[in-house]
Parts: sequence; C-alpha cells; structure tokens
Amino acid sequence: MIETSRLLLLPYTYELVEATLKGKRDLENVLNYKVSNEWPSPQYLKLIKMKKDKLHQTPEQSIWSRIAIHKESGTLIGEIGCKGGPNEQGTVEIGYGMVSEARNKGFATEMVIGLTDWLAAHPKVKRVTAECLVTNTPSAKVLEKSGFKLMNKTDEMLNWEKI
Repeated sequence: MIETSRLLLLPYTYELVEATLKGKRDLENVLNYKVSNEWPSPQYLKLIKMKKDKLHQTPEQSIWSRIAIHKESGTLIGEIGCKGGPNEQGTVEIGYGMVSEARNKGFATEMVIGLTDWLAAHPKVKRVTAECLVTNTPSAKVLEKSGFKLMNKTDEMLNWEKI
C-alpha cells in the first residue's frame, strides 16, 4: 500500500478485478470501502477486462496498478498505475483516472506524486514517463505539478518524463 496525506493507493489485485467485473456491491464487500458511482469509467472498464487474464497468470503484477481510496470518506475515487512493469531499460509509463466529483481538488496530483515516489524507490525502475492528449489541459497540469517535464509534442499527444 502507498499512503499519501489524503489517499490510500491499494494494489489492484486479481480478486479486486473479479469483484469489479461482478458489480459495485461485490467490490465494496471485498474491498471494505465504498465505491463511487462513477467508478470505473467506461474506458477503464475495458482495461479491467483485459487486466483480469494477465493478473490471473501473473498475480505479482498487481503492484503496478493501484486504486485510490479517499481516506476521509472511505471511498474509491480513482485509479493509477503503470502500463505494465518496467521494460528492459527500466522505463514505466503511468496512467491515471479520477471520478469527476474528485477532480480539481488536488487528488490526481497527490496520486501521481505518491506513485512516482514509490516508483523512484523501486530498484527495477530507472525512468517514469506519461503521455496525455494535447487537449487534456487538466492532465498536463497534474503532470507539471508532479515534477514531470514535457519532452515531446505531436499534433495529438504530449510526452512527459519525471525529472
């Protein structure tokens, strides 16, 4: 578990993935926390379905994916993780999402800093990257506030690296 001032970032295990796919009530029972009505987003739900088989084969991979629990309310409000573990060069790319009711309150920045601090201490991780759409100004601001530097810009994407 990674703990920040307002959040718990819990490993998103196979058991939690299975419960998510069964429904909110099942997830709340297994997790012992409330789950926002907005979670998971339709985009993340597609990833969860793919994640299930991967985690079943290699459960230790759950350390690279986290769900975010708001400590004060005891509610699941987002997710963050690496798109797989580190590659041969020790690079991981992070991605994250937050329910709308928790946006613009600093939670995403806190989540990114919490995970990237943990990654910096991990012996297999040498470099942390992220990308976001050019049109996703809120995400770009989160990455800037979290110590990422813009490394490359295309017509559609911004590519970042934690410095």
